[in-house]
Amino acid sequence: MTTMTHNDRFLVYGASGSQGGAVAKLLVQNGCEVRTITRNEETANTLKEQNIEAFLGDLSDVERLHAAHEGVTKVFLNLPVEFNPNKIRQYTKNAIGAALQANVKLIVVNTSTFVPGPITQSTGIELKREVIHEVQQSGLPYIIVEPIVYLENFLIPGILNNGVLAYPVPADKPISWISLNDAAQFHYYALTHSELAGSIIPAPGLEALTGAQLAEQFSASLGEDISFMSLPFDHFEAAIQHLLGDETAAGLKGLYQWIDGHTDLLPRYHELDENIQANLQLTTMSEWIHQTMIKQ
Repeated sequence: MTTMTHNDRFLVYGASGSQGGAVAKLLVQNGCEVRTITRNEETANTLKEQNIEAFLGDLSDVERLHAAHEGVTKVFLNLPVEFNPNKIRQYTKNAIGAALQANVKLIVVNTSTFVPGPITQSTGIELKREVIHEVQQSGLPYIIVEPIVYLENFLIPGILNNGVLAYPVPADKPISWISLNDAAQFHYYALTHSELAGSIIPAPGLEALTGAQLAEQFSASLGEDISFMSLPFDHFEAAIQHLLGDETAAGLKGLYQWIDGHTDLLPRYHELDENIQANLQLTTMSEWIHQTMIKQ
């Protein structure tokens, strides 16, 4: 049962970025009224051209957040890639406060990663656990959606280079990678199924592949001989520091260190509820490579 009416107005955090943007696009394509908040006026104008109403402001601006939430019935909370605990806690508090004041009917939280039951040594995972806890304690109707690892990470410069796919995951253990567009399908499903409030929904991709199998897929799709290398964590951290900064690089390193030792805990597609599977049209690895890496 889809619990969406034409009276719903959606606030999508991060609609100008890759994760929130994929969700906003899918909502607009399905005739939904979408709103967001952005710092940049030029970005706001671009979003308006995409039929997304944009308010100027950010997660630290309580007054603008409250204005952006007026008349909103459902929220997609997509926090920035940030590993500063104080910032994440403030952003979460502000977003929850604005949603409560607007009396929204549902908040869907994108964790951007899997959050296991046991406590971990990963700062990134534990910050997401805090966000989940705060939302659960807020009194808001909520659904948590947990994508595994994004396929778009393979597009980071240098990851695929000179016939080598180098990434800080094991070569011999399967992981259910998911594309941003496929993750958006999970988020859309959650946003349009309020009766699932109180749920935590894992969002694995269609296929669980080892590093070696990834290399096989890239080789076949790109027509090149590509091998996989399990990139040392320190090398990965150093490679992304100039792109993302020291704090974020260290946080992502910690996330992949946890994944490396716990791939057996990561959800798989076949474990999903059949009702959810029936509402998804996920892409294979081969399809994703052709769509994103081969010029049409």
